[in-house]
Amino acid sequence: MQNLLAAYVVVLLFVPSTLLDLVGYDYSSIGGLPLTKIHFATYFIVFVFLAFLVSYPRKADLARYYLATKLGTIYFFFAATFAVVNIVIDKRSGFGMYFDTDLHLFLCCMLVPFVPPHDMDRLERLLHWFFALNAVVGIFELVSGINVFPLMTYSPDGYSTLEPRSTAFLSHPLHAASVTCAYIVSLLLGAGRLLRPNLRVPMIALQMTALLAFGGRTAFLLTLIIVAFALLWQVLRFAGGKPVPRIHVILAVAVVPVGIAAIAVLAYAGFFDQFLDRFTEDGGSARSRVLMLPLLWSFDWTDFLWGANTDYVRAQVYTFGLEWGVENPFLQMSVYQGVVVASLVMSGLLLLLYDVYKRLEPYVIFPIVTYLMLCNTFGSFAGRFVNFSIFIVIVSTLFRRRDVSRDYVT
Repeated sequence: MQNLLAAYVVVLLFVPSTLLDLVGYDYSSIGGLPLTKIHFATYFIVFVFLAFLVSYPRKADLARYYLATKLGTIYFFFAATFAVVNIVIDKRSGFGMYFDTDLHLFLCCMLVPFVPPHDMDRLERLLHWFFALNAVVGIFELVSGINVFPLMTYSPDGYSTLEPRSTAFLSHPLHAASVTCAYIVSLLLGAGRLLRPNLRVPMIALQMTALLAFGGRTAFLLTLIIVAFALLWQVLRFAGGKPVPRIHVILAVAVVPVGIAAIAVLAYAGFFDQFLDRFTEDGGSARSRVLMLPLLWSFDWTDFLWGANTDYVRAQVYTFGLEWGVENPFLQMSVYQGVVVASLVMSGLLLLLYDVYKRLEPYVIFPIVTYLMLCNTFGSFAGRFVNFSIFIVIVSTLFRRRDVSRDYVT
């Protein structure tokens, strides 16, 4: 069983949807078979979960455990299932997101607590290597102009555009930036204790460089603010007489001149040009955020609550110039499926995250809040992505409790 879980994690991390498109799986394209619109990792985790249920020796105890610790997660599953039934009955848009975004996330949360501690140690090491490789690939894509896993985006009218920003192994620039920001926050909090202390600061610097490659403006600026507060906190601790490790003092003395020199060299090489272009030419992203609420308010009361006819919704979306998407998951679900369904799914998601929070170190709340803030600046989990499950694997691994028995299941 543990081998299957390990294989699932490898597929989840190293088989992005862009790779599926590259090998002809037709995951993102409008055409193709319906079965190819579901990520391979989703098929895998369904198989793993069924095998887990069949092989678990005390099924009554398992049911009691789930009812005692996963009520919020179970509520999320039923809310998402109600949403997809509503989609099927009324022939609405968004059927694919149920499997990769909702069902996958539910099954991931139900399985991760059963990964034994020694396998969690291995998984943590894998995650650090993954993020290092992911950052290197993202930076290479930016510097070389060659996308290792090119992302093709499709508008509802069938037009396609090759995304120039880096994606590395995380399928989409904004998802990549959000997950990377959450990883940086985790490292700043001291999570991921298997990462050697002398590698923590270089790893944070590498991930921040990768954020430039991904082009997520909000994620990069938020990370800068968080890092600035972290540095200020260390200065205040030092001024207050708290002992500071020698390696931290050496790095603090070296980081300013080295950082200035590195930024100057990168700027001269044009490393920041593409990122800065995002502030002047954002493809209408800022404009869409202004028009999101007027679009929702344009519906009558019934359509506002339960969603309008799909053809009418698309006509309204085009009228407001938002054919490339609504830049907020709750509003996007509200536009296409109604506020009632969107509220059920979003409340379920928050309860699921509360279930995750309860079994981890308390300061996991900081990357959770950071990730949610970033997810609310674009379509995120209102679309078809497995990256929310990647986030759950990350925080469940880096913030696992250390004060419990090695045989304890959280």
